[in-house]
Amino acid sequence: MSQPDIEDRPDLNTGKPWSEMDLFDLANSVRLGDPVAEIAGFMCRSRRQIREKIAELEQTGELEKRVAKAAAGAKRQREEPPSGP
Repeated sequence: MSQPDIEDRPDLNTGKPWSEMDLFDLANSVRLGDPVAEIAGFMCRSRRQIREKIAELEQTGELEKRVAKAAAGAKRQREEPPSGP
């Protein structure tokens, strides 16, 4: 029995639908310049699935919008004072 190609190695979320949070995390990881292997591990998906979703979002123009939204969220977090007792 052969091992699956490292690009297609299944993980916990491989084949599952992409939630809005998944897409936010993907865009934020792209914004930060994380390598595909690291993103795949973080998101529990195959490397191929990560590459394909990035390509799909780039083709539709959605990736740029989502990266900008993730950047805006990160900026807001830095600007807000910490809450607590």
